[in-house]
Amino acid sequence: MATSKETIEFLRDALALVPEVSFRPMMGEYCVYSMGRVFALVCDDTLFIKTSPATLHLFRDKTTRAYPGSKNTCQANAEWLEDREQLAEVVLYTLKRIPPPKAPRKAR
Repeated sequence: MATSKETIEFLRDALALVPEVSFRPMMGEYCVYSMGRVFALVCDDTLFIKTSPATLHLFRDKTTRAYPGSKNTCQANAEWLEDREQLAEVVLYTLKRIPPPKAPRKAR
């Protein structure tokens, strides 16, 4: 089941306090970026935020993943989606603690 445009609009509003948020389609689902860095996925109308050992304690559900075989994502707690400030706090905390993206490999 692909994520609906209504869900993306709801999340765009919920993430309004996070700087430079963008959504990029990915096989019917979405990657969510802030300032050019992926911090979440939206799959089946559900927001999954990237995790690290330093952020895992924030999540109620530590077992549900964005898709089978995915790593380092947990479903966003429901109350975060209703509180823009709390969601922004969690996202900014996460962005500071997830590894930076790997530099592109140079062509030989």
